Amino acid sequence: MNKLKVCPKIHLFIIISCLFIAIGMAVGTICHFVSNGFFNFGGEFSSYNSVSIAYDSVRDADTVKPVCEKALQDFDPYEVSVSETRTGGEIIYKYNTSVNLTELNSAVEKLNAALKTDDGGEVLAVASLHEGKVEKGGDRAVKLAAIAVSSAAAAQFIYFIFRYKLRAAFSSLLSCIHNLGVFVALAAITRMPVGTEMTAIAAAVVLMTIILNCLLFDRTRKNFKSDKYAKTDRKEVVEISASETRLATLVACSAIAVAAVIVAVFAAISSLSIAATAPAMLAVFGAIACCYGCMFFTPSVHSAIDETCEKVKGLIKSKGSKQSVKTEEKPAAKKI
Repeated sequence: MNKLKVCPKIHLFIIISCLFIAIGMAVGTICHFVSNGFFNFGGEFSSYNSVSIAYDSVRDADTVKPVCEKALQDFDPYEVSVSETRTGGEIIYKYNTSVNLTELNSAVEKLNAALKTDDGGEVLAVASLHEGKVEKGGDRAVKLAAIAVSSAAAAQFIYFIFRYKLRAAFSSLLSCIHNLGVFVALAAITRMPVGTEMTAIAAAVVLMTIILNCLLFDRTRKNFKSDKYAKTDRKEVVEISASETRLATLVACSAIAVAAVIVAVFAAISSLSIAATAPAMLAVFGAIACCYGCMFFTPSVHSAIDETCEKVKGLIKSKGSKQSVKTEEKPAAKKI
């Protein structure tokens, strides 16, 4: 027997989901007016100041880095990236727009002087100050994400109508909206830096939800047709189907989350920056949203929708049978 009953707890899951999404909306709305925006848009969507140090020889890297750190020690960068090739490399320090440009420019001039060799001949590297200005780039990314996920959700709704039934299509559509809402709430609450990857991950959340819902509804359809459950209550059949697909859902979402964490670790090590882990952590949030939604929210909601549809179907049949009985009891018209 299935010990974990999710269908009777539909009210609990709805309350938890609505409360969590409401908190995410509240945090995002407040931050929209007092901070960087509804989401914490990353460097590619935010204005910033940066100092780039380019060097021509790989052997100079170990010499250049300590000099840069000493010259820029009075400034706190939010991101440091290092890129190297066979012939040289570049170090980029990114700062918030609140940094004093005059002082930063003075530090860059001192850095350039320090990067010269003692004899004043060879220059180990060249440092330069840049101002990056971006206007409303994050809003455009959110719009693109909305278009992508709306198209995917509409396509799956039509597909589910033909493959399953209208009730399954509605359940899956609600599941997509729910999982996407939980994912967005996680991104807003944690203030994880958001970049162009937000569009791809949001679409992936919808796609993963569709795949897992296909798994659930395939099993549900199979169990409804099975003679083994011919006399079993429909809600219990949905419960059994959910329990049979729960492990597969958990394994799939866990695999994505573990892979994302591994990518985050390597990204942090290679770039020497925690900010580089943001895309991978957003993928983890997406996996968590799909896991919770498809394991608990979707089966409970689908059982309620299925029960409502069966009641409506029974009322229509009952009304139709009563009208047919009245028609039969009505006496035939007398001939004149």
